[in-house]
Amino acid sequence: MRVIFKENIYNKYSISALIAALEHKGLLEEIEVIIEDSDSLKEMKRHGDRVIFCFSFCSPQKYDVFDSLRKLKEIYPEAIFIAGGPHPSGDPEDTLKAGFDYVLRGEGEDTLPKILKILNTSEVKSKIIKGDIVDINNFPSWSEKFHRFFPIEITRGCPYACKFCQTSFLFGTKPRHRSIENIIEYVEKFYKNGKRDLRFITPNALSYGSSDGKTINLQLIEIFLKRIREISESIRIFFGTFPSELRPEFINREVLKLIKPYIFNKTLTIGAQTGSDSLLSKINRGHTVDEVYYAVDSATECGFSVNVDFIFGFPEETEKDQIETINFIDRLITLGDKRNVSVKIHAHHFMPLPGTPFYNKKPARLSQKLTRYLGRLFNREKIFGDFHKQSLFCRNINKLSYN
Repeated sequence: MRVIFKENIYNKYSISALIAALEHKGLLEEIEVIIEDSDSLKEMKRHGDRVIFCFSFCSPQKYDVFDSLRKLKEIYPEAIFIAGGPHPSGDPEDTLKAGFDYVLRGEGEDTLPKILKILNTSEVKSKIIKGDIVDINNFPSWSEKFHRFFPIEITRGCPYACKFCQTSFLFGTKPRHRSIENIIEYVEKFYKNGKRDLRFITPNALSYGSSDGKTINLQLIEIFLKRIREISESIRIFFGTFPSELRPEFINREVLKLIKPYIFNKTLTIGAQTGSDSLLSKINRGHTVDEVYYAVDSATECGFSVNVDFIFGFPEETEKDQIETINFIDRLITLGDKRNVSVKIHAHHFMPLPGTPFYNKKPARLSQKLTRYLGRLFNREKIFGDFHKQSLFCRNINKLSYN
């Protein structure tokens, strides 16, 4: 049996985790795994082996994935197609309607190997399969056989359940942390394989080790960073930056002074989402505008540059909310300019994601004042992100006209 993972820049981390799980379960000795980023696999038709394609994707990639699926089904009409990831998990019916044979909802490390074992000889009765919730300590961070050393996941699950975000609804609201001993085991392998830039996957880097995900365990965070540093001073630790971020209410000068000697990154990513307290309450964000300002104030005072996440076009977002956000962004950028450090806006357009309370909600229209303001920020090089792509996707799925 041949299992082909369809990879792109958006799913390489999740695919790496799944391949590592197959390796951990010993399946790489039974099946041939191929990682492919194109549809040009015509040579596979010469083989009589059962072929299974595995896709993992988010909603913004669904149209590209569905197009790729149609092309592949023409070339491999007898192949089996499995979908997983945020979009299939949130809207399995939409995914099956596109032509997939099976949808794996939720976590796949334990369930995908079981499915593949069955499909090697027979069929799976259910088209929609719920993935088992896993202890991330029981699964490796990366595949050594495929030499895939991507960011290590240290926490899964988020207690906040923001209405626009899939994380809590996919992985639950109780955080599950990888133990320090488990992390160190994999960092040692990382280092022995010649890797030096170490990054982490977590909803909020400063929640590591917290029993509820809402309080900070500063002592454990220091132990965590210190243990990594003891492996080698040449390991460059990226903490509180992509592919993770920091929630603003966790940030203060004491925290930043503690972590700064251990980490390599000079820029922190802070999730604000909006400059309106009223809107923060509506989206169930769990912090205030003042807490965002204090976080950026603390970070810039400690010498960090800051990228601040904002989402525009939330359902029920008013022009007053947008004006408050404009004024707040101005305050943050001015704060950075005064301290001669960079404060930039990572701009997103709201997207209704399956499985969230906002899935069936339409985005608010952006006022002319806001769109012109964002354009001025772009000209000043104070803003970045996939805002326009996300806006186009949102218009497409909602058949909206902004003319």
